Amino acid sequence: MKRLLKTALCASVLAMAAPQAAFAQDEYPLKGAEWIEVTSIDIHDGAGLKYANHLASVWRKNMDFAVEQGWIESYEIWSNTHARQGEPDLWLVTRFDQFATNEEYEDRGRKYRAMMESTIEQSQEASANRAEYRTLMSDVLIKRLVWRD
Repeated sequence: MKRLLKTALCASVLAMAAPQAAFAQDEYPLKGAEWIEVTSIDIHDGAGLKYANHLASVWRKNMDFAVEQGWIESYEIWSNTHARQGEPDLWLVTRFDQFATNEEYEDRGRKYRAMMESTIEQSQEASANRAEYRTLMSDVLIKRLVWRD
């Protein structure tokens, strides 16, 4: 009887452990590593230097500030060397781990404007002026995946 009780106890422990082991093995083989935002830019004919100067001054200052604040991990500029009709000339790439909450987003806006010594109206006007020499073609948000091991 004692042996039967011991066997029943072991069987019940194994019965409870088996689903846990199966559950632990039931994981997707990939997991998210970072978010990557890719903005496609079409530069109007003859405006390459003008846009490059904007990127090297205002855009770079903003992006370096975001890296210093820990809001983004890094940023890059990629050139489409042999762009065909309808393709972008540049891709602006930003890498980050997590999204800002609504409150963080508003706080970041205030900090950007303070750092740039600019108002919302001035920032919007500057953005509109860039439409004279470049077109934002698209924005893509992608997630880099890595192996779970």
